Amino acid sequence: MAVSFLAFADLHHEPKVFPHDAKRFLDEIIARGINAKVSFMVQLGDFLHTPQENRALADVFAEAPIPAYNIFGNHDNDQESYEYILDMYRLRNGYYYFDREGYRFIVLDPNYSAVNGELVHYNPNQARSHNRGEIPPNQMSWLEETICGSPFPCVLFSHQSLERTDGIKNRDEVWRIICRANRSREHAVILCVNGHYHCDYCTFINGVCCLDLNSSSYYWTDPTNRLYPQEVYDKFPISDHCIFYKNPLSAVVTLTGTDRITVEGSGGEFLYPIDRDELFRLDQRRLSDLRVCAPYISDYSVDLNRQIVEKRVH
Repeated sequence: MAVSFLAFADLHHEPKVFPHDAKRFLDEIIARGINAKVSFMVQLGDFLHTPQENRALADVFAEAPIPAYNIFGNHDNDQESYEYILDMYRLRNGYYYFDREGYRFIVLDPNYSAVNGELVHYNPNQARSHNRGEIPPNQMSWLEETICGSPFPCVLFSHQSLERTDGIKNRDEVWRIICRANRSREHAVILCVNGHYHCDYCTFINGVCCLDLNSSSYYWTDPTNRLYPQEVYDKFPISDHCIFYKNPLSAVVTLTGTDRITVEGSGGEFLYPIDRDELFRLDQRRLSDLRVCAPYISDYSVDLNRQIVEKRVH
């Protein structure tokens, strides 16, 4: 029993805002999936902005020669309704599952926040919600039924993290579901994969491998930079908060039984050179020296039984 899939996150296509060529990036990512003969591809959210203008890119992904799956990020429907993005992504719901090659892949949508005492999906006609990030009760019940009813080991996909404490706000409830399932059936859940933080990291939580997938395109910093030629800032003012990658980042993930996970990452470099001192000054969002701004996704070899992660940096 084995399956390989390609994953990428946070492409952030918006030609008026970001200088990277998202269409070229996506073409190269899809070509990698084809060459690697993966079973499917998944994008982990924050795929594009201004959907009315840029919807064609979603069609490129959906119509690729490999099955392609979409996940809601916290920015996907900043400018359009939840219903519009569902239609663009060709989804009936923001959370769903699919079975492939003896595994169940479960997609979560935690982009809900409290409005008048009720958890509702974020929509742009509400105030820009900084407190989104919860999974509502009906989705939580569905998740437990989907895991417990699965004849296969499960993989969870979400934009925000189940591993980080600044991720999904009611993550403890999700972990109670996962841990109960794993106590009842060994390896009921073996892997959680997220985007959102534009970082490269892999670890174990409660016996489950957690992969924090880097952005395919850039890293956001709170301090401002002066890394680029003036014409870049003139055309793309947001650039003073961004460290751009030169090439698109993605990962090919291979699951082998319930014993091993292999992540083939991406080598890369920054679009413009940056020295270590300046990078350290800008990267104030890092959680640790192991999770820093970097223009690559590492290779990981994961032993699920011994809970060991071996890392090789490109």
